[in-house]
Amino acid sequence: MLQQTQEKIFSSLKISKDQLLNEISVLLVKQQLSEYLMEIEYLESKYNKKFEKFDHDFRNQKASYEMENDWMKWKFAIESQDYWQNILK
Repeated sequence: MLQQTQEKIFSSLKISKDQLLNEISVLLVKQQLSEYLMEIEYLESKYNKKFEKFDHDFRNQKASYEMENDWMKWKFAIESQDYWQNILK
C-alpha cells in the first residue's frame, strides 16, 4: 500500500526515488549550513569581530567561562560549516 502511494507521488511529481533522495540530501545539508552560519553570525555580532580575532584575543587574555564556552561553540560551528560545505561539493 505504501509503495503504491509512493509510486503515485513520484509519478505525479515526475521524479524518481533517487532524484528525490538527492534533493532531500541537498536540502538537509543546506539546512545544516544555515544553522551553523547563524551561530557564526550571532557570535560575530556578539563580540563584534571575526573568529580569528576573537581566537587571538581569547588566547592572550584571561577569559571568562562565557568566553570559553562561546569559543568552543564558535570553533565547532566553523568546523561544522566547513565539513558540510565539503560534502555539498
